[in-house]
Amino acid sequence: MRKILIIISGIVIFILFGVVSSISYDMGISYGVKNAEKIRSEKNKESIDIEKEIPTVNFKTAKNEISKIKINSSGRVLSYNNTTINSEVNGTILSNSKIKKGYYFKKGDLLFQIKDSDTRLLLDSKKSNYINTISSILADIKLDYPDEYDKWEKYFNSLSYKIQIKELPKFNSTKEKNFIISRRIMTEFLSIKSDEERLKKYKFYAPFDGSITKSYIDISTNVNIGTPIIDIIRDGKKEVELNINNKDRKLISVGNLVTLTDDNKSEYNGFVSRIGNFVNPETQNISVFIEIPKKSIDRDLFNGMYLNAQIETYTKMTVCIIPRRSLISNNEIFILNENNSLEVKSINIITEQDNNIIVDNIKDGERVIIEPLVNVKTGTKVIPIEL
Repeated sequence: MRKILIIISGIVIFILFGVVSSISYDMGISYGVKNAEKIRSEKNKESIDIEKEIPTVNFKTAKNEISKIKINSSGRVLSYNNTTINSEVNGTILSNSKIKKGYYFKKGDLLFQIKDSDTRLLLDSKKSNYINTISSILADIKLDYPDEYDKWEKYFNSLSYKIQIKELPKFNSTKEKNFIISRRIMTEFLSIKSDEERLKKYKFYAPFDGSITKSYIDISTNVNIGTPIIDIIRDGKKEVELNINNKDRKLISVGNLVTLTDDNKSEYNGFVSRIGNFVNPETQNISVFIEIPKKSIDRDLFNGMYLNAQIETYTKMTVCIIPRRSLISNNEIFILNENNSLEVKSINIITEQDNNIIVDNIKDGERVIIEPLVNVKTGTKVIPIEL
């Protein structure tokens, strides 16, 4: 009976298993038919996700060429002469002075005058005493130095307090010289010449064509020695101060041609006139001065304007030009190896030009990644696309 029961139970279980399998199969077939499109799209999505695990990158095949290096910068236009004029004497600014900001002047124009009447009267008094002294020694000269009398008489007749005194006659002997010095004529002469030079400082004449950019005082103001009066700039020749990276210093020479452009794309020609021999401690840049000849200047170029500059150097080098966005650090880029995997390469940057960098240690044929990559590292396999 036990064997019969076991056989009957096995047959029942087998029949139940067959019924359940049949029902499951039918249900699976029915679900597959009804949801075929959904299953197909999910499989495609899985396939796309697998492909996305390998990033696509743009690269450029390096090619070195002999190129003339150009350096870009910008700076402010400055007058070739930008000067603050200070008073060298004490006094009051007279009404005929031209000291207003914006005043345009020509070389030799009287810009300002300081009242000099007291100084002039004192000088006239000194001249009068000097003439009297010369007059008093004529008799002694005629007696003791008869051969020298004519020149001293002629000198005496040329003297007047209204004009500058002339130079002393030339001494022909030591005795004559000692005689003149002992009468303090030399001392009085030098004192008068000093006062005559000082009197000239009460009037200031324009040293060049230009204009006044700043006025520190007004008419009838009392000034002392050292008081600033006006700032003046020279018309015509101008220059631009550029800040250049210290590593570019070796590429630049005095005389390099420079193209300057303003916001309106107007161009001006200049050249490197001098190069600073010091480094700005804050920016680590050096100053390079660009002279703009007068013939290259028109009325649209004003003091204080900012201009973009491109220096054309004499240096020709075999270099490769790649986009600045290729950099992954200050001096590293990604390149592709033969297995299309990323490798890091250290580069020697000669200079920067617009949105490019100029490098001299990339070999011909190397594949340089020319776009920034995120979340990748050395050895990452990629799908390359050449641009």
